[in-house]
Amino acid sequence: MDGWTLCFVLLLPLTLCSDSEVTLVKTLGSKPDVTELCSNETMNIITLIICRISTERSRGEQCRLAYYYGKGFEHECGSKFRLMSENQTVFLHLINLTAEDSGNFTCECSQLDGTFILHLNVTVEEEEESTISSGPTFSGSSEMTLIPLLIGVTLIMTMSGVILGFIHRQLSHGINRRRLHAQRSRPNMEPQDIEPYSTFIRRESGLYSTIKIHPSNNNANNSKLLMMKMI
Repeated sequence: MDGWTLCFVLLLPLTLCSDSEVTLVKTLGSKPDVTELCSNETMNIITLIICRISTERSRGEQCRLAYYYGKGFEHECGSKFRLMSENQTVFLHLINLTAEDSGNFTCECSQLDGTFILHLNVTVEEEEESTISSGPTFSGSSEMTLIPLLIGVTLIMTMSGVILGFIHRQLSHGINRRRLHAQRSRPNMEPQDIEPYSTFIRRESGLYSTIKIHPSNNNANNSKLLMMKMI
C-alpha cells in the first residue's frame, strides 16, 4: 500500500462521520490552565490538531498551534500557549497570561471517526495589588505585630537612659577627682608664709617693732627683718 492509499484510508472516515462542537467560557488568573482537547484510542487515533488563537494583544491577527500525525507539534504563538501530550491525551496549556491575552481559541481535533471542534472564550483577570493603608491598624495580625514593636522601642529607650546616666556619673566623678587632685597639689602655706609677725624691742632711744617676712619659697635663710620705731 503506497502513501496516497494510506492517506486516503485514514481520511476517508472523516467524510462519513459528523462533527461535534463545544463552546467553553473561562475566566482565568495568573495561574496555569489546562484544557483537554482529544485522546488517542486504539482504533481512533489523532490525525491532526489545529488551534487558532486570536487575543486582544494581537488585535485580530491569529497565530496557530498544530499537531500532525507522525510529525509532531508546531508552536507559533509563543511560550504562553502550548499543546502538550500526556497519557495519549493532548491538552491546551496556558501559562503566565495577562489581561491582553484574553481572546478566542478555536481548536479542531481530527480523528478517524470525525472532527471535534472546541471554541474557548478566555477572559484573563489580573490579580489586584494589595493596597497599603495610610495609617496603622490595630486589629488581627497587625496588632500582634505592633506589640513586639512597642516593647522593643521601650527597651531601647530604657537602655539609652541607663547608658546616659552611667556616662554622666563617670564625667561627674572625673571632674571631682580632678578638683581634688588640684587642691592636693597646692603647697601647704603656714600663717607665717602669708602674714608677717612682729615683736617689740625697747632700746634707750625708744620702743621699736621688728617684723620678719618670709619669701614664697619658704626659705628661712632668706627671710628679711624690718625694724620700725614705735616711740
